[in-house]
Amino acid sequence: MRQARWLLALLAVFALVAAACGDDDEAAPAEAPAEAPAEAPAEPAEEPMEEAEPAEEPMEEAEPAEEPMEEAEPMEEAAPSDGTGYSVAFVFDLFVNDGGWNSTHFRGVQQVQDAFPGLDVQVVEEVSPGPGATNAFEDLAEAGVDMVIATGFYQPDAEPVAAAYPDTIFLTWAGWTTTDNMGHYDAATEDGRYLDGLIAGSVTESGIIGYPAGFPIEEVNRALNAFTIGVREINPDAVVQVVYINSWYDPPVEQQAAEALANGGADLLAHELNSPAVASVAESRGLNIIGYSSDRSEVAPNAWLSSFTFEWGPYYIDQIQSMIDGNWEPALTYGGLKDGMIGNSPYGPDVTDDILALVDERRQQIIDGTFDYFAGPLVDNEGNVQVPEGGTIPFEERTLCCLWLIDGIEGSIG
Repeated sequence: MRQARWLLALLAVFALVAAACGDDDEAAPAEAPAEAPAEAPAEPAEEPMEEAEPAEEPMEEAEPAEEPMEEAEPMEEAAPSDGTGYSVAFVFDLFVNDGGWNSTHFRGVQQVQDAFPGLDVQVVEEVSPGPGATNAFEDLAEAGVDMVIATGFYQPDAEPVAAAYPDTIFLTWAGWTTTDNMGHYDAATEDGRYLDGLIAGSVTESGIIGYPAGFPIEEVNRALNAFTIGVREINPDAVVQVVYINSWYDPPVEQQAAEALANGGADLLAHELNSPAVASVAESRGLNIIGYSSDRSEVAPNAWLSSFTFEWGPYYIDQIQSMIDGNWEPALTYGGLKDGMIGNSPYGPDVTDDILALVDERRQQIIDGTFDYFAGPLVDNEGNVQVPEGGTIPFEERTLCCLWLIDGIEGSIG
């Protein structure tokens, strides 16, 4: 896919200082009892005065009362939980209301704003990867932004800026090289796509599913393979026809691809594109639609089946909180259903209770680790064994997969 710091706030310790001053005021009455025997003979009267001297000893013994001030130092390190004094900038390659990829990240931004009402949040839109992104990152770092979260593939653009501005934390989507102030993140689309495939396989009647997609890269192919595995678990004879349009957002081309697939016999469309064009085609042609990353049921109320969703908010919140707490560390984060980074939209009326029961069962099995949809043997659509019997694609290695398409997919990445 395509599309990641705070100022420490100081807590006052004036209350402790005031308490210490209060001890001095309370010491004055220690001399008052010495005046009580005023009518007594003068000589005895002075004895209580001398005995009153120890009354000052508690003053010296009270010095340990200042020790809690030293123990309170961690309170100074703990910044306000609302993010006051910190700033974070989110950088998007397109606009936040594209309805697809960028909108999923913007939902995460809104969750961040709810979680940290005092946080200074900036949103920078339409920053294409390349020199323009590097300039944008430099401007943000120079302005003192604490954390820059880039929602697309910007690793090459962020690396030199991160090296030049060590006090700014950088997070980018799908990168793989970490530094002291740069980490990366990605989500296991395949977890959600496999479940979408179960639904698609249960609904298609023609056995042909059209799948317009962006680019033939690992991220897209991995999800497409998992989707097809789900489809054929329910409908072993079904095929998935893929068309790559080499763009993430091009509504006219998306519409053309969807129309061509419908004309070729597809009675169900799925996609990995951002505009509502494919859903609109499905609605107008009386087909079914499985969306991409978001709920598009309002665009296609009669055609809608389901869609996995990206849930970036919890990850963003965790990263920001760790920065505020002063314990942020660079990492390569890859999360799926188990990690809460993949969710699902509401289901359409054509999804039966039986298939929903299976989807819920498989979801829990994936979370528990008792079911592996990538378990071998897996054969690609050219007859090559990609995962042998007894093998799998380990979760931690999935970002390297796949530059191949599984059997059951009609199309090529060449």
